[in-house]
Amino acid sequence: MGGKKPAVGTPIRGGVFVLANTILGAGMLGLPFAFASCGLMIGPCMLLFFATSSVTALFMLAECADCAGRPATFNSVAERAMPGSGVLIDVAVAIKCFGVATSYLIVIGDSVPKSVVALGGSGLLLERRFWTLAALIFAAPLAYMKKITALRHVSLVALTCVLLITVMIVCFAFDLGDSFDACPEDGAMATSCPPGPVVAITTPLATLKALPLFVFSYTCHQNIFSITNELHNPTRTRNLLVCVFAVGTALFVYIFLGTSGYMTFGDKVAHDILANYPAKNMIVAVARFAISFVVTCCYPLQAHPTRACITTIVKKTCGADCSEDVLHYTITTIFVGTTATIAFLVSDLGLVLSVVGATGSTIVSYILPGLCYFLLFPKRGTRYIGLAVLIAGLTFMSVSLYLIFFGASMGHRRMLMAY
Repeated sequence: MGGKKPAVGTPIRGGVFVLANTILGAGMLGLPFAFASCGLMIGPCMLLFFATSSVTALFMLAECADCAGRPATFNSVAERAMPGSGVLIDVAVAIKCFGVATSYLIVIGDSVPKSVVALGGSGLLLERRFWTLAALIFAAPLAYMKKITALRHVSLVALTCVLLITVMIVCFAFDLGDSFDACPEDGAMATSCPPGPVVAITTPLATLKALPLFVFSYTCHQNIFSITNELHNPTRTRNLLVCVFAVGTALFVYIFLGTSGYMTFGDKVAHDILANYPAKNMIVAVARFAISFVVTCCYPLQAHPTRACITTIVKKTCGADCSEDVLHYTITTIFVGTTATIAFLVSDLGLVLSVVGATGSTIVSYILPGLCYFLLFPKRGTRYIGLAVLIAGLTFMSVSLYLIFFGASMGHRRMLMAY
């Protein structure tokens, strides 16, 4: 009778786990290459700048959600700020998340067979479709979860894998024993050994080419509405703490990983840092399995916003006749089936998915937060920060698209594909 009522909703740490797991994926393996492009001094500064930008945009979206009313969606926020734009935003978010989820399955199919070879496997275990199917068997049931914060425990395991991969890269940088020798005497890694030079600052053009890798390093904004909707007592302070802790965790990992990887191989570092290490090293093989598991755990985190956006579109079309459960299971099944089919049939969608990422991720992470905040809070002096974020987003999208079509290598495109 007089007992304390249990808390309703997810605690802050649950939101942090899910948001941080959304950020940290296969794309982090390209950060040592980004450091090589801009230099050891500029790399951490870029990471800090875009971490701050990401937290700002995330908090703006949370503020816009409070203004539009909880539970908020991309549609409700966009409609409140720009009546009639909700469906267009839903389409953009759905396409972006669908493309990223598909790229995750392709990354898994590419990565795991390399680990199997190092461990002496053969036959079916070298078939990329086998591992794509294995990943789906694990991830597909998670994609059906109705609450995104139900994935917080899986996200914690994935974050532990990220930490172990980072520790491994740091150990290689300090050459802690024979198992962590990045350049063994047998010459197995002749292309990257001896290491190239490490510089503090490179040229402006080289830095510009690495810009997209930094811009999209903190992409997680597609899940901020669902996470804060499900958060226990989602006050402004608690929403901000989720954003700061999640992005801060990624920043911590990125600085150690990027610095250590670059210092190990210098300007010979590959677009995927794991490709630099001895192919037959068992620790590296385990790391490839670990990053594949992390990516597998990220797959359902893309299913949730895709389903939410498509559900809103369908409801606007057929009205109250639609059953929530029917929509939930039908849309999720189509999502899983379509992404799986594409991943089975196509081994490289680098250009298409890079364009989707450059446009969709920029819209979700910078353009939409800045524009909505600027329009919804006309009496706040901080609305001009939203305008700055909007202008920055338009600039980032233009630069990224130019580099994808004219200035970036295939390795750049594959790293962008992971975002």
